[in-house]
Amino acid sequence: MELLEQIEKWAAETPDQTAFVWRDAKITYKQLKEDSDALAHWISSAYPDDRSPIMVYGHMQPEMIINFLGCVKAGHAYIPVDLSIPADRVQRIAENSGAKLLLSGTEVTVTDLPVRIVSEDNLKDIFFTHKGNTPNPEHAVKGDENFYIIYTSGSTGNPKGVQITYNCLVSFTKWAVEDFNLQTGQVFLNQAPFSFDLSVMDIYPSLVTGGTLWAIDKDMIARPKDLFA
Repeated sequence: MELLEQIEKWAAETPDQTAFVWRDAKITYKQLKEDSDALAHWISSAYPDDRSPIMVYGHMQPEMIINFLGCVKAGHAYIPVDLSIPADRVQRIAENSGAKLLLSGTEVTVTDLPVRIVSEDNLKDIFFTHKGNTPNPEHAVKGDENFYIIYTSGSTGNPKGVQITYNCLVSFTKWAVEDFNLQTGQVFLNQAPFSFDLSVMDIYPSLVTGGTLWAIDKDMIARPKDLFA
């Protein structure tokens, strides 16, 4: 299974299929490809000789998924950082990871981070100005290169980055699709923050099968009637 190719297949075959939904925000597979391509093109242009991981800050906004794919298309592992994470822990993650860039789909309230911050408005500009540009597929994360890094809570000390390679993610995703007999275009539900590894079990099996991933946060869970309205 070629993970990125499998996801992009749906942009060609079912471009208007909804890929991801959170509250009133959603994106199609076409939008996912176009915006992640634009972001990857910008990253490769801005950091041509760099492969350091990139922090992706936010909660369950569609931009999080776009940013994840944009990073790996440009050859960078991503580090999901939920906005609920305390400022001192975000600071330690930035320092420990060696990241030079933070992509954000929401306001970043943490100050004095040793990284360049790309704000929500900056991202919109990138999606617009680099639209139509296709990143070099040779730059994408592959093989034993890190696909993403998830940091532990740090409850027993400093947060530690757990590195997951492309091959490991492909193996896991393939197992999930086959073992659960997942079919094309199914609906998936995710309630885990993207900084928690359980979310991976929903994200990639959904995307490679052309499914629709619905993300629900704590506020939504607290109002179950609204979920089924």
